[in-house]
Amino acid sequence: MKRALIRVLIKTMVKGFYQAHTGLLLSLFILIFINFFYTPVLNQTHLTQEQIIRNALKLVLTTVSEPLGVLVLFSLWLVYSLKSGQYVARRLKAVDVQFLFYSSNAFSQANQLIAWSVVQLIIALPIAGLGVFAMIIGFAYGHWIIPGLIPFYLAALIVGNAFFYTHLITSTVSNTVDNNRLLGLRNWPKPLFSLFVYEVIHKKRVTYLVTKCISAISLVLMLSVFSDSHTDIRLFGLISLCIALAHSLLLYESSVFESYSLRFARSFPISYWQRYGQQWCLYSLLLLPELLLLFTLSDWSEGLLCSLLATSLLLLFRAVLYPLGQRMDWYLRIVFGLFTVFLLIILFGLTEWLLVGALASSWGLNYCYYYSSLE
Repeated sequence: MKRALIRVLIKTMVKGFYQAHTGLLLSLFILIFINFFYTPVLNQTHLTQEQIIRNALKLVLTTVSEPLGVLVLFSLWLVYSLKSGQYVARRLKAVDVQFLFYSSNAFSQANQLIAWSVVQLIIALPIAGLGVFAMIIGFAYGHWIIPGLIPFYLAALIVGNAFFYTHLITSTVSNTVDNNRLLGLRNWPKPLFSLFVYEVIHKKRVTYLVTKCISAISLVLMLSVFSDSHTDIRLFGLISLCIALAHSLLLYESSVFESYSLRFARSFPISYWQRYGQQWCLYSLLLLPELLLLFTLSDWSEGLLCSLLATSLLLLFRAVLYPLGQRMDWYLRIVFGLFTVFLLIILFGLTEWLLVGALASSWGLNYCYYYSSLE
């Protein structure tokens, strides 16, 4: 009977998770997995075979020997676990899986915990593969502490998610929002552009937290890797680009919120410039922690340029969704394609031109959408 529960959970949870996150997993595979397993070494003529192999495995060795590499790897696994937990929790609220609240509770909590652990293990196979490979390479090159901790850390993440799912299933109290937590926001001003911020506070706290964690990790990595280039404007351009990329999922959520919850606002007598200004205010508010940090770490002119570039890129990434609609797979492909092009532009020292181009492109796409929506 326990196997039957596992099969049902795999069909209802695992299959849907991989279908919904195909774009994310492909992006991780392209950006991280390939370089993690083996990074080709250029100009190998002056290196021995052992040196070539060691340099090709330098990224994975860094994650088991350097504190910063360990932090990045463990944070990546934590974010993946939080993302999978968020998906399963949201999936359990769907109408077509409500039978699980009755059928799975026929089993003991121990059996439910085992079943959910198997399900979470299957969901976590990508990060489990990274962990096994990091352990093998770490042990092979004489690193014992971090490779020895990896299986315990991954097991803790898997069992922790399993406990969370079991609690959701066995809890007889409806998981409604505690309105008392939001009473302090009742007297706050609520202009139209800020409504998505309250949506984030109300329902999207996990997404916001994951976004900020990715943004903070990318910022710290850039500043630590290029510690001698804090006066180079290209560094701040790269930081702005990484921050904008980290907020792509939050931009998608804002698009969904605008399409379904703010449909009534389309009939408001608001000009195009007002709509564009409201979007600028919203994304500046979402980027407020990063903007404050950038101004403290750089000169006023560099901080201003970086802030304008990050906000302009967010406006451009958001404008891409107007012709696409809620097609996340295509949206992620286009965003990562733009990321690659913009990365080359910044590396060639054209950061200021990228700012002008992003502003012009976002303005043009918003302008076309505004007048097409009036027809």
